[in-house]
Amino acid sequence: MTNQTVRVLELLKRFNNGQKVCIEALKYEILWEEKSEKTIRRDLDVIKEIFPESFELIRGEKGCYKAITKKAFDQFLDERNLSLLIQTFSIAQRSDLFQSLDIDTVTKSIIEYKLKETKKLYVFKTKPFESKKNNYSMMKKIEKAIYHQKYINIKYLIKDKIKEYEVKPYKIVFMHENFYLACEVESNNFSFSLYRISKIKELRDSPKTFHKNLEVIDFINHMQTPFAQYRKGFRKYLIQVVLEIDVSKVLYFKSKNFLSSQRILEEKENGNMLISYEVTQEIEIEELIKKWLPYVWVIEPLSLKEKIENELKKYLA
Repeated sequence: MTNQTVRVLELLKRFNNGQKVCIEALKYEILWEEKSEKTIRRDLDVIKEIFPESFELIRGEKGCYKAITKKAFDQFLDERNLSLLIQTFSIAQRSDLFQSLDIDTVTKSIIEYKLKETKKLYVFKTKPFESKKNNYSMMKKIEKAIYHQKYINIKYLIKDKIKEYEVKPYKIVFMHENFYLACEVESNNFSFSLYRISKIKELRDSPKTFHKNLEVIDFINHMQTPFAQYRKGFRKYLIQVVLEIDVSKVLYFKSKNFLSSQRILEEKENGNMLISYEVTQEIEIEELIKKWLPYVWVIEPLSLKEKIENELKKYLA
């Protein structure tokens, strides 16, 4: 835990307890000893960035602030954030990744205790997590290669066969409860690939370095599922999928974006709703559609509509 993190958490605690925070007074406290006014203001700016309407200047008191309301931070641990917090540390525990986190022993013990206490009150159901114990060493090698922009050679398990690839590692991506290595690949068949880290059986360093492709970085940031397909100029190939949602299920789609590109297009007079997604290939959206049948209809593209209909006919035959 960095020094700034400790200071920001202390400020959060004081605001949440309704205490007044004054820059001049903080200069004489141990946490801010020998810190400039600029440093203290940066600590306050961190809070302001996350909670824009959290605290305000006290009129008539120079450099003094108070929470706009004592409940200003109550939403910090809403059900979504709490779920993410619990799952993140649970994943870290199960995959031996706690070692790679910059957390001291005391802080780790506190987190583990809080997790244990929370599990008495909450149950978080998620998709199966593909755990690979003792993968700390491999993860550190991957991190090092990404940081120094070096090629690596990996032996990868595909359908009970080991294949070897030379790749340019860009990012470690966590999707669908699994860790993937996002890579640029110099191949006649494909130029980008996601490798599930649990299926990497061996990794060798290489002295060769590479320069990152900005479009590949953009693609990684744009990815919504492990089925995303990259090709040069990928944005001009994006497919718009339009779905009609039955009125009985509209609430679920209003309250949750199933993919980050989800957009509401229209709310019909009968209560149904039209929504759109942008995907790199149709398979990215098929699982979602099938999950919500018969309350979802594909409006476009026609090729996807026909594919779903044909699969249903085969299933019902």
